[in-house]
Amino acid sequence: MPDPRQLTLFALDCGATNWRLYRSEYRLTQSGAEMLGEPQPAPLTSFIDRRLPAVIYLNPAGTTLDGLGEAAQQQLDDERQRDRVREHFKPCIGSHLVEDPLPHQKRYTHAQALEYTHLLLKAVLDQVRQEKLRSAGFDDRVVFAFAYPVHWRYDHAGQVFDEFSQMVRSCFPEGFDGVRFVAEPEGAILSLGAHGPLSQVKDGKVTLIVDIGGSTTDIVAGRLSTHNNRLEFLGRYGEAFGGGLYDAELAKVMADELKVPASALADDPTALMSLRVSAQRLKESLSRQLLHTGKLNHVPQRTVTLVMRDGSIYRQAIALDESSFRSIAAGLDSHFTALVDHALDVIMAHPEEIGQVVLVGGGAQLFTIIAHLRQRFGDEKVLLADNPEEIVVQGLGLEYGASLDKIEPTIQFPAGATEDALLPKPRVVMSAWKLVGADEKTVPLPLGVTTVGRGEENDFCLDDPKVSRLHAELKVTDDNMEVVDLGSTNGTFVNGEQLAPNLLCLLQSGDELYFGKTRFVCLR
Repeated sequence: MPDPRQLTLFALDCGATNWRLYRSEYRLTQSGAEMLGEPQPAPLTSFIDRRLPAVIYLNPAGTTLDGLGEAAQQQLDDERQRDRVREHFKPCIGSHLVEDPLPHQKRYTHAQALEYTHLLLKAVLDQVRQEKLRSAGFDDRVVFAFAYPVHWRYDHAGQVFDEFSQMVRSCFPEGFDGVRFVAEPEGAILSLGAHGPLSQVKDGKVTLIVDIGGSTTDIVAGRLSTHNNRLEFLGRYGEAFGGGLYDAELAKVMADELKVPASALADDPTALMSLRVSAQRLKESLSRQLLHTGKLNHVPQRTVTLVMRDGSIYRQAIALDESSFRSIAAGLDSHFTALVDHALDVIMAHPEEIGQVVLVGGGAQLFTIIAHLRQRFGDEKVLLADNPEEIVVQGLGLEYGASLDKIEPTIQFPAGATEDALLPKPRVVMSAWKLVGADEKTVPLPLGVTTVGRGEENDFCLDDPKVSRLHAELKVTDDNMEVVDLGSTNGTFVNGEQLAPNLLCLLQSGDELYFGKTRFVCLR
């Protein structure tokens, strides 16, 4: 008879291109949870190489699955079945809240992306039950932990996270409470802390963890605590940018090399989905050579055959060298450079304060991204984690024992940290602006971005039930101050007029500013 105090945790990282599943065993004691060995991959029948391609194949009615994973991906080669394949749908979750979504965020609606995730997750959970639990139901001996991009929880008042978490819970039996959610960077922090890379930086230097997935990039900054060797959270920034964008650009170039007419692609838009798989493999082969040997021993090449819906066939050997890739990816590399710039501004970390940059995530193994970071911060400071695509899911497996007392883990404080343990943030330079409250209390404002809301993670926390958890942002220079409402429930008002969400409003000295029911006067 199994020990009733022992439980199994299944960690799921539901990525844009691949899903990963790990398994951990714990023994519950009066003082907490004791891990029994390290988290280990838990592949299922549909998994290949410890990963599940995030691809589903729908029935003709589009209501249920006819296939998933690699079996669904193979249908991309059949021009008669391609229109029933759905892949790379994660980037579209939350796209309806984005003011100017990128093309890869508009492939499906938000509702469709959640539904496709739901279909795949239900199939995976059914396989877990059959293959790992001998068809037994989920009970209090089983826990599931799910990773999510950190900006889902903080942007747009957490609406994306709320809908994602509701969808996940709907895949489990009613009343089952063994579901946890862990921000992807928190998983990375736990895994890196347990396996050594974080211990290399001391003396108050800042560590950047750059998590590049298939569709999102999250950057988290922290400093090592002097007393427990944990990384204490300083700031974070995320965007809808990932390795899948490079695959899409390469797929367009491959279509040109195959000489597929634009009219044929317009009639069969799913053809580019098929080319993306070949593009990804070419990109990864090129990066592996350049990162491991520093030179090309041979130019990666694949023979690509594309059968169109009208029966026409295009076949050609496609080669990819460093020069052509850099040309194709120039715009995306510039976007990544700007992303890092903006992240440092938001986090308020200066380049000279950075002691280490740790790259994790499936999209991190791209030579142009690593080259940019090394050029910017120094070769010796940039570290590509071992098995970077598995760092997050490994950390999810560690998180349960690290924070058993937390109902909803968040990135606000990494597991086990307390507010008293946090080290000072990077230096703050005050601006000429301040807010004066109704009680005449003055709030000086620093240069840069100040988040305002009810949640404790904000720079300026307001104890007002009419204020949303993440309500607004103030963007301050010495000359100007701007405010942007982040989709709050009860609104942000300037001189009595409610602001439209996500639009900047320039403030003047003397303006009256309301967050919910809390009033301030802006003064310079």
